[in-house]
Amino acid sequence: MRKRLCISVLLLVCGCQQNVVVPTTQELLNNRKLLGEWQAKCDTGEYSHLPADQKTNMCSTTQNAVISAAEIQAGKDSQNFYDANTKRK
Repeated sequence: MRKRLCISVLLLVCGCQQNVVVPTTQELLNNRKLLGEWQAKCDTGEYSHLPADQKTNMCSTTQNAVISAAEIQAGKDSQNFYDANTKRK
């Protein structure tokens, strides 16, 4: 009986631990679908209700990737605008 109780407690503790692998900023930039999923989790999903310190641990790479993606897109837009204006002349 005691062995069963110990095993049950062990299984309960192991089952309750959260083993979430947070993707790196580069992984998120390379996979825009994954970035969208993590952004949804951090903004309105399962990580949106976490305290600030835990949310920072879970969502900081997502925020960095969103900022980097916006900067990359702005650079591409600027380059396209420059190319369009210089080729026209």
